[in-house]
Amino acid sequence: MSVVFTRRAASARILAVSAAAAAAAVAAGCATQGSVPDIFASREPMAASRDEIWFVYLETGKTGFADRAAQEAMQRGHIANFQRLFGEKKLFAAGPLKDPSEFKRGIVVVKAPSLQVLAEYFQPDQYVREGYLKLDAVPALVNKPLATEGIDSSAIEEGRIVQLLRPERAPAPAEAQAQRAAIRRLVEQGTFGAWYTLEAGPVSEVLFTRSKDDKALWAAVGALPPAGGPAKADVWPQWFARGVLK
Repeated sequence: MSVVFTRRAASARILAVSAAAAAAAVAAGCATQGSVPDIFASREPMAASRDEIWFVYLETGKTGFADRAAQEAMQRGHIANFQRLFGEKKLFAAGPLKDPSEFKRGIVVVKAPSLQVLAEYFQPDQYVREGYLKLDAVPALVNKPLATEGIDSSAIEEGRIVQLLRPERAPAPAEAQAQRAAIRRLVEQGTFGAWYTLEAGPVSEVLFTRSKDDKALWAAVGALPPAGGPAKADVWPQWFARGVLK
């Protein structure tokens, strides 16, 4: 999930064992005054109403570390911050993903009343505080959440994150309704185990599944009714603690 994962597969699994323990019910923090720290991606995140669910992509910021020891210390703090947020019931889920471009490093689902509060969640994380990671935070509609009970945080599993890209043309209401109905059927049938709708940005719908059958997942996306144009998607490996993916 962090920028130290240039040595991908093994490192991503190391982080997931601890960080993916952050799958639990969340309580909102309290809004505070002041400007939002510059830890967000260049795209301006939307404002949120109180107790909003935020879907956060952790994205690559600056690179380069003083030495291996400093990097490892940052990594320990990175994981400890997720554990803290989990313990304070402010975090639903967190896990690394494998973006082929190595730009997006992981996802976090949290509950916060404002961007200011969301920023404060990450201030103890040196990766974020010093700009090694940026937060791309978007309010989200939770259609079906990732699991938060019966989680085995001592083990991890690989699944898939399927991201439907927002079309260039705004879909007609009937098109949008037909596509959402088709996605809902796939969720009800068990093709996907969790589903979030993002309110802004290039990704419109995010779906999670335990399946690693990329061919079948691409076929499911390709069969969706067009909404503003044919459905386009990214299908990437995603890691969570065992049980988070349904």
